[in-house]
Amino acid sequence: MKLHQKGFLLRELARLGKAWDDELLRNACDEYGRTSRMHAASVRIALDELAAGGLICAVDEVLDDAPGRTGRLRFNYRLTDFGRQRMLDTGL
Repeated sequence: MKLHQKGFLLRELARLGKAWDDELLRNACDEYGRTSRMHAASVRIALDELAAGGLICAVDEVLDDAPGRTGRLRFNYRLTDFGRQRMLDTGL
């Protein structure tokens, strides 16, 4: 059985140090074998929820200027000390 989505995202950030949302999205799609727009949206929502809970934080943001994606805001996330402690507390 695979780890739940938020746990996976926390582990990825612990492993990578920091990562752009697109990289986390690709890694999650690879892990769970899903590529639908609905799955992508659920990963982005999970990132927002983790940030709102203080477990991760955005350290940088840029407007995407790639063709077809112009104007989309991208975030570079890192795990917070609180998030790292919660991972330890919950056995992640």
